[in-house]
Amino acid sequence: MYQILAYSIYLTLSGFITFYVGWRCYIHGLVFLRHLFDDEAISKAVNRVLLLCYYLVNIGYIVWSISTWKQVHHARELINELGFKIGGITLILCLLHYINIATLYFFHKKIIHSKHQVS
Repeated sequence: MYQILAYSIYLTLSGFITFYVGWRCYIHGLVFLRHLFDDEAISKAVNRVLLLCYYLVNIGYIVWSISTWKQVHHARELINELGFKIGGITLILCLLHYINIATLYFFHKKIIHSKHQVS
C-alpha cells in the first residue's frame, strides 16, 4: 500500500515541479535569450528546443528513478524515500538550469568575440 502511495505522491510532486519550473524558465528565459541573440526567431527557437530537452531529460529521470526505489513498508520509509527522490530531481533541475545559462553565455561571448575579430 505504501509503495503505491509513494509512487503517486512522487509522480504528482515531481511532475508539478518539472512542468512549473520548465514553464517559468521558458517564459522568463526568452528575455535572456533575446539579449544574447539579436534575432527574435532564433531566440524563440532556442527557447523552445531548451524547453523540449528540459522536459525530456526530467521525465526520463523521473521514470528511471522509480525503477530504483526501495520497498516502502512504513510511513517513515515513505517520507525518507520521497525526500531523497524529490530532492534529487530538484538538484538536477538546478544543475541543468545553470549549465544551460553558462553554455548560452559562453556561446554568446564567442559570437561577440568573433564579430569583433571580423570587423
